[in-house]
Amino acid sequence: MELAQTAGIVLGTGKAIHVDRRMATEMADIWAAGDCVQTWHRMLERHVYMPLGTTAHKQGRVAGENMLGGVCEFQGSLGTQVVKVLDQVAARTGLRDREASEAGFDALTVSLTSWDHKVYYPGAKELHIRLTGDRSTGRLLGAQLVGHRESEVSKWVDIIATALYHGMAVKELCDLNLSYTPPLSSPWDPVQMAAMQWCSKL
Repeated sequence: MELAQTAGIVLGTGKAIHVDRRMATEMADIWAAGDCVQTWHRMLERHVYMPLGTTAHKQGRVAGENMLGGVCEFQGSLGTQVVKVLDQVAARTGLRDREASEAGFDALTVSLTSWDHKVYYPGAKELHIRLTGDRSTGRLLGAQLVGHRESEVSKWVDIIATALYHGMAVKELCDLNLSYTPPLSSPWDPVQMAAMQWCSKL
């Protein structure tokens, strides 16, 4: 950030470089992207400081296209991330219940423990899901998942991230035509089970 300050570039959220959604700084013909810049949050509809590798790559592409005369906007981040710790994988996307409440949503969160595939098929492991939605509108707001590294945790968080990107309601998760075979999932996918549990609490 010292280089940016020395050059007179305005800093924004989290003392990161202030950019608009074209990744342009407030100085003419200077763009910035990656861990040094603020990030447009798709759900909060404001800039936050959230350095993530996938975000940096998308911002870089937007900046590069605009540098060459294109017209492109960064569509925003949902904070989707996943990490492996020993044999466990934890993932999240969107807003947690506290973050959702602070942003003015009427947050309702449910917790579900399911199996990563049909329990009669060998090797089934527990999958834990917390799903948050807005009570007033039914809008999906976010989720967190924890499961074994051999489970498809990244698949499930990506389903939810895709739904969030398109502004889907929690109930609409139940209608998704997701793949199923006993070694890999259930006829009602764990994400759909969590969605049904959330709907039952209204």
